Amino acid sequence: MIDTANMLPPKHIAFFRLSALGDVVLAIPMIRALQNQWPDCKITWITSSAAYPLLEGLEGVEFLVIQKPKTFKDYLGLRKLFKQYEFDVLIAAQASFRTNLLYPFIKAKRKIGFDNGRARDLHAWFVKEQIPAADEHLAEGFMGFAKYLGVQSDELTWSLYTSEEDQIWAAAQRQTPKQEGGKYIAINAAASKAERTWKAEHYAELINQAVEKYHCQVVLTGGPADNEIQLAKTIQSLAKHPVDNLVGQTKHKQIAALLGEVDCLIAPDTGPAHIAVAMHTPVIGLYAVARSELSGPYQAPNYTVDAYPLAVEKYLGKPAAEAGWHERVHHKDAMDLITVEDVMAQLGRVLMRNN
Repeated sequence: MIDTANMLPPKHIAFFRLSALGDVVLAIPMIRALQNQWPDCKITWITSSAAYPLLEGLEGVEFLVIQKPKTFKDYLGLRKLFKQYEFDVLIAAQASFRTNLLYPFIKAKRKIGFDNGRARDLHAWFVKEQIPAADEHLAEGFMGFAKYLGVQSDELTWSLYTSEEDQIWAAAQRQTPKQEGGKYIAINAAASKAERTWKAEHYAELINQAVEKYHCQVVLTGGPADNEIQLAKTIQSLAKHPVDNLVGQTKHKQIAALLGEVDCLIAPDTGPAHIAVAMHTPVIGLYAVARSELSGPYQAPNYTVDAYPLAVEKYLGKPAAEAGWHERVHHKDAMDLITVEDVMAQLGRVLMRNN
């Protein structure tokens, strides 16, 4: 690690992270730490047009919004764009071949990337410095850039801006006012990969038990992808009780406001889990394919149902202690190790906390 004790504070930092939604949310505490350490430092976040609608309004941050390059012409256009900027520090926090090729176009005195354990596609060739290796949560991994630059704080502070209009819309979705004790639960059923998604029949049975025990309102959230829409429809058809279905019908800021309105979110390994944490809403995470200590909801207390150790033993044939930090359980039945009873127990903990 470079000795930062006698270095002058940076005047302009570029942070490069285009996707995914959960990852950009997990990076916000690092941005806040940089701002707290150097309040006069300008921060430019280079991000994608897909992620920007969620990040818009983040205080004290300038955004440079780009499209992910797909063609040689796209790269030439971005090269021309980046010629207009010069930074003291580039935090190269995306390590894919497509983004690695962009780093030579960005003028910066220091270019800092991930360690080799977290880097991919020759990432080290395109940066000048790398943060130390560590087995840690993704949010702590982003925070590692701030620590490498000399930031002293370990505190992770989230914030997502939502407009008053979005907040009013979200509050209007609640049928029973919070003041009257009505419980409002969101379920974001789908993960980005099928192997990380709990089955529709499990969600339906969970809804049945939750409504009958807690008389709660349940809303399904999710994006516009066909698999998410179909999963939500299947859950609705299997559940015995009415369910609000907003899957594919919300904008980024609306979903953030809605997740700030509900009493808890139930979700597998997916971006909305991290959005809910940023909105200070308890999350019951459903994990079996990846370890929750790596990508689970970063909150206290921990409400996650974590079947990863059991999945490692059953499907990888070894003790969980021998699994690599980033090792996945790629088995179609791994998520079935999570039971409805497990989730109901955590739901009881969450709702008692809110009383």
